[in-house]
Amino acid sequence: MKYLRQLELFLTRFFRPVEMAAHRYLLAPIRFLLKQIDPLAAKIEGTLFKKILQLTIYPLFLVLTFVIGFKLVENGITFKTFTDTIIVFLVFGAVFAPLERLIPWSKRWQDDTELPSDWFLFFGGKVWGDYINKPLRIAATAWVVQEISPEFGKQIWPIQLHPVLQVLLLLSVSDFFRYWYHRWMHTNELMWRWHAVHHSSERLYWFNGTRSHPLEGLVSSIIWAIPFALIKAPVEIVFVTNLLGRTIGRFQHTNMDLILGPFDYIFSSPKNHRYHHSKSHVIGHTNYGGDVIFWDILFGTFYLPKGEEPSDDIGIEEMPNYPKSFFGLMMAPFTYGTLKKEMEELNQSKKLTTLENQTENHNAYRSTNS
Repeated sequence: MKYLRQLELFLTRFFRPVEMAAHRYLLAPIRFLLKQIDPLAAKIEGTLFKKILQLTIYPLFLVLTFVIGFKLVENGITFKTFTDTIIVFLVFGAVFAPLERLIPWSKRWQDDTELPSDWFLFFGGKVWGDYINKPLRIAATAWVVQEISPEFGKQIWPIQLHPVLQVLLLLSVSDFFRYWYHRWMHTNELMWRWHAVHHSSERLYWFNGTRSHPLEGLVSSIIWAIPFALIKAPVEIVFVTNLLGRTIGRFQHTNMDLILGPFDYIFSSPKNHRYHHSKSHVIGHTNYGGDVIFWDILFGTFYLPKGEEPSDDIGIEEMPNYPKSFFGLMMAPFTYGTLKKEMEELNQSKKLTTLENQTENHNAYRSTNS
């Protein structure tokens, strides 16, 4: 593992300048445009207009997702359906980024130095997902369904329900499995090695919900795909459910200061998910829901104290040495043991230094008073 850590540092030394150049030059125009919103953000502070935005943005996007989703599948699932989906989320991103500047929850989270690493993780994960993950997921899901029975689930799904209710039902059922898998990743150190990549971010914003290690996605996507395959919901319902989950995911990590009321107790919302990213293990081991939050309420892992706001100081508390570069994050699950050992040695060194300073101060005090 020590050699892997050395390899990671070697690769980072050469690739990190590319990330820094991307941040400094490629993102400069976007950063400049977003900063032009700051005077308007100050101007609407405390106004009725801002409160209307805070109350309406979330439900409006949820409704739009249903409307757009069912519109995309009204003629069945085609290649155009998927290309239009990409366009939809590009438009969503073009709206989210300015809104995060207009009504920010944390101004500290407006720092975009992590964005290049998130980009590389996203596009790297996209290649992995399309050419490796997807075939394995399809094969594994087909095998499980065949082993259980191809007839299983044919009469289970309530197709007589309104399509919107079917989507919400499927979202809840699939998130039951996601909840337990997510909880396992936090309580099992081997699984945490992979999931820690997602929690390494020191800010939350609309795009970094995609920050995850590709190998974590392989296991999780198979686990989530099996319920979809077994209960045999109509493919149009599955498509709109996935679309809704993506919208919830964008909001879940957003830096918008929203007022959600009852939505905080139904969905995995920005507010309750910020507690999940807490540096404190006690607080961070809560709110595991990916799309809905009522499984946390039911199983006792919900955390949303009234009259309190989550901290914007997030990340992995016990590992300030956790990598921040693309290669570092890709190698982190494999170098986790070395990273942990480095921190133990550093903490031990700090303790010895503190003890030595205390001893010197004590001796100096005795010498002065003798």
